[in-house]
Amino acid sequence: MDPLTHVVIGRAVVAAGGDGRRSRAIGAAAILGALSPDIDSVIAFSGWDRYVRAHQFGTHSILGTMTMAAVTAVVVERSANALARRPDEPRAKASAERFPTIFGAALAGALSHIALDLISGARIAILWPLLSRRVSLPLVAMADPWLVVISILWLLMLWPARIEVRRASQVVVSATVIFLCFKAAMLGVALRHVEVAADGGRAVEARWGSLTDWFVFERSHDEVRMRSIASRGPAVFVLARPLGADTPLVQASRSLEDVRNFLAVHEFAFPAETKEDDGRVSVMWSDLRYCWSTGCGVWVGGTFDVTGRAIAQEIRVGSVVQRRP
Repeated sequence: MDPLTHVVIGRAVVAAGGDGRRSRAIGAAAILGALSPDIDSVIAFSGWDRYVRAHQFGTHSILGTMTMAAVTAVVVERSANALARRPDEPRAKASAERFPTIFGAALAGALSHIALDLISGARIAILWPLLSRRVSLPLVAMADPWLVVISILWLLMLWPARIEVRRASQVVVSATVIFLCFKAAMLGVALRHVEVAADGGRAVEARWGSLTDWFVFERSHDEVRMRSIASRGPAVFVLARPLGADTPLVQASRSLEDVRNFLAVHEFAFPAETKEDDGRVSVMWSDLRYCWSTGCGVWVGGTFDVTGRAIAQEIRVGSVVQRRP
């Protein structure tokens, strides 16, 4: 989910159940807690493939969430205490809170982050390291515009109208719950038009900005395909990509670190083998969820020389390219 929604929902959840007072420490804990699970984004600098694999568990598990909430609470408490000791900040003492209260706010914010990621279709191993099975509840798409509008509504209620933060948060949390219940009902109706297996052979993702449409991704022995389902009609074919032959170089590409990371968390991946003019061969993998009729936005793989030896690994995410040996 987008940072704005994470921040607003995380802060609103904490404020909705609070006593109505504006506490800088509680607010900071809720906001930083709501953002803390995405600290794993720093891994992307060493390789997007490493990040996307780690993003499925680690800080996005229940254990990781509690750890990040504790770290956030420690940072906020020490910062608040340091600020309270400053003689030029007479109001800072009012921001001082007991650690359990700060930790509770940070944990509520962090848990709201996991909940938002789950309902936006992210596949997360929430019980890692006890269980590695990934789960999701695809009610909305990533950066869903309807939730963004609800988040902006919260900001508008606080400024310039100056509505009390608890009341504004209760309105926003209620609106979010009602919206998600509606989306769950529409998804239930849409799923009646297609069989969706629970064994990982199929997956469902919400169409961005739509109230009633979803995509179904399926994998067979020779292709991966996408269909569109809606609460108002039967499933419609959208797109397919052939899996192609499992050539020696395709098999060899599976041993590359970036491909191993990619295939570990992408169930609808397919390879594309391309021969260059100088005899080198590029084997790149994408996933149907990153594709449209004219191309794909993500490719992960490597280049092999004329002897079949791997030369380099390459990750392409939009216009960003990462290479390593």
